[in-house]
Amino acid sequence: MIPSSPPVLPHASRLRRVAGRVARRVARPLPLVLLVAALAGCGVPGTTFDPSGPCVVDGQVAGAYPDLEARLPTALDGAGPTTVDSGRTCSEEGLGTLAARDVAVLTFAGATWDLGDGSGVSSVVFAVPDGELPAAWIAEFYEAGARAGKKTSNIEATRPAFDGAADAWRLDAINDLSLQTVVTWQEGALVRVVLIATKVAPDASRAVHDELVTSAVRNTVEAAAGG
Repeated sequence: MIPSSPPVLPHASRLRRVAGRVARRVARPLPLVLLVAALAGCGVPGTTFDPSGPCVVDGQVAGAYPDLEARLPTALDGAGPTTVDSGRTCSEEGLGTLAARDVAVLTFAGATWDLGDGSGVSSVVFAVPDGELPAAWIAEFYEAGARAGKKTSNIEATRPAFDGAADAWRLDAINDLSLQTVVTWQEGALVRVVLIATKVAPDASRAVHDELVTSAVRNTVEAAAGG
């Protein structure tokens, strides 16, 4: 199941605002890094998001799932996150390819760092209420959304090894003036994801982008080990 348009994933909106300032597309979804499970906006019209009750509407808010938020890194190379929140999605639109995998409810928490100058990082943890969520399914969801994006190019999917996340999926793509990377890996029954966006410019360095990817993974792995 490949969506006709890229679904919006948790913390995508925040990175969209960061990278969107570069591409001047604040109101439109940034393809790749915007591909992580749906946030508020889908579900039953007029229904209020209530994380303590049954899932009838997608949503996210600070403190919704404190146990998941506690698993997030509290700093990226010494700097605290700009925002931290959590939520869940259960709409077919929000779940995208996960719906075809019989995922009924996806919960998540994420920390986002606005690094300025069109750059940003999000560290996200995903879970399902019962059982194990395969990292391959989340990687599949991101890639399907990226390939469905009309403004996304230079899409490359690889399986690199990172310290503490040896069996990872990496997705790189360019969206307008934004270089975006998603790294996904398994952590027990949970799935860890880091999303990185940096601007594309004549003076921009791919090495600097890759260093930020490595840093985001390292800080997330350290947070997991500490938890």
